[in-house]
Amino acid sequence: MDEETKDYLAFIVDPEVRQYCGPLFFSTSLTTPSGNILGNGSFALVNTGKMKLLVTCNHVWDEFKALRSQDSNVMFSLCVDKFSPIIITDPDSLLVDADKRCDLATFDTKPVSDAFASGALQFFDLNANRPPKLRDGDTLYMIGFPGKGRQTNESSLGFPRQPIGVAATQVGNSSFYADVRKLNLNADDFGGISGCPCFLVLKDRPIRLVGFATGYAPNNVAMLQFTYARYIQPDGIIQSMC
Repeated sequence: MDEETKDYLAFIVDPEVRQYCGPLFFSTSLTTPSGNILGNGSFALVNTGKMKLLVTCNHVWDEFKALRSQDSNVMFSLCVDKFSPIIITDPDSLLVDADKRCDLATFDTKPVSDAFASGALQFFDLNANRPPKLRDGDTLYMIGFPGKGRQTNESSLGFPRQPIGVAATQVGNSSFYADVRKLNLNADDFGGISGCPCFLVLKDRPIRLVGFATGYAPNNVAMLQFTYARYIQPDGIIQSMC
């Protein structure tokens, strides 16, 4: 990736992308983060035209349910601005659909719309900007929130923001990949980015949501794996074309 493209991503694309994503985490305390954060992932905000959805990976949702089955006090929480995190007291009631094959889970944000009233984050208009067909070599950009570097103390919690600009290197029918060897990062730098939205970048054109990061590719081959945004239907149902 040439320096001009890197600058375009950093100064033009990044400020827009950060509006549509954030960290989610699982906690056993409402007041004290230190020692009580059991895991975290990333989420995307998507407007389908019919619904405003929070989207993450199905395996992130499964992780939360597994932790909650062991401890009923585990809470599903979101960071939507720089102030207090949002606790979703009944995430099951917000679940629209979850699909293991596509590794996606969608949640209706209408019952918790007050959580997004600050305007710190926005919902990407998927209805007006349907996902285009990807090709090998297309420029992709995303911002994830890895657990590595997460900061906690008795009264505050902070997540690092990991910007990732790469090229699509394997575009398949059910998923796509990006080679991340040139980023000088390792697997730990990507733990927690699952669920972050991935955008196609064409210079001087609007960004287009094409998928969601599902994590490091199997067999540790320095590839990120993604699932397609096109699987999400206007009613939030995930159409399993995987």
